[in-house]
Amino acid sequence: MAERRVVRQPGRPQYGRPAPPPRQRRPVRVGQTTSALRRLPWRLISLVGGILLVVWFIWSSFNIHTIDVTTPTQGDNVKSEVQSLLDKSMTQDNLLTLNTGKLATSLIALDPQLKAVEIHRLWPHGISVIVTEKQPALAWSTGNQNYLLDRDGTVIGNLPSSSNLPTVIDGSNLPVQKGQQVVTAQFVSFCTELVADLPQAGVGIVSLTVKDTTFDLYVKTTKGYDLIFDTTRPAADEVADLKTVEKTLAGKVPAQYIDMRIAGKAYYQ
Repeated sequence: MAERRVVRQPGRPQYGRPAPPPRQRRPVRVGQTTSALRRLPWRLISLVGGILLVVWFIWSSFNIHTIDVTTPTQGDNVKSEVQSLLDKSMTQDNLLTLNTGKLATSLIALDPQLKAVEIHRLWPHGISVIVTEKQPALAWSTGNQNYLLDRDGTVIGNLPSSSNLPTVIDGSNLPVQKGQQVVTAQFVSFCTELVADLPQAGVGIVSLTVKDTTFDLYVKTTKGYDLIFDTTRPAADEVADLKTVEKTLAGKVPAQYIDMRIAGKAYYQ
């Protein structure tokens, strides 16, 4: 028996349904694809440019324009110093990225006369700078130059001619720089207390001098002899010892010095 074969012809119904027409492929134009690809970077660039424009607008809205300085004496000078530090850094010149701690540290390093600095933001365009200045407590003479020392022994500037602070002469004539700590806070405290106490003990001061070390202080007196003190001991204790020595001398005047550096004892010549 012969096998039957079904031959399907295009366009003829299959199982009672019309056959779908053959799918036609849409021709692709190379020019249109290339043009779309070319437009893509410009859209991306426009998007990025718009974002950058918004960021720049927000950024510029908080630039620092006002600097309020609170300080006893040198407000204009501190304001100028702060402005110069802001101008050197784009991030520091804006409230959004300002590092107040870094700015305060830089200002103290720039101006040795400043002891402490507090900086606060004043939105939207300003900062507040509160300054504590160092207090001159002693004069220091070395290399034919006279300087002001703070209470912690740091050089804060040149000595004004009108100053009446006690002056310590450095016999070694070592050079010093502004901002350098040349003596300890204890040394400064000892000298200021000694200058206040000696006149009450009936001893006038001509000059104060250190030689090889600041542990020893040589005081030239109006009585014609020198006094040698240990600056690591309390000044009041050594002045009390001096009064005891003077009573013991019973009117005798040493030819050269009285050495007060050992507690409870005194040597004179």
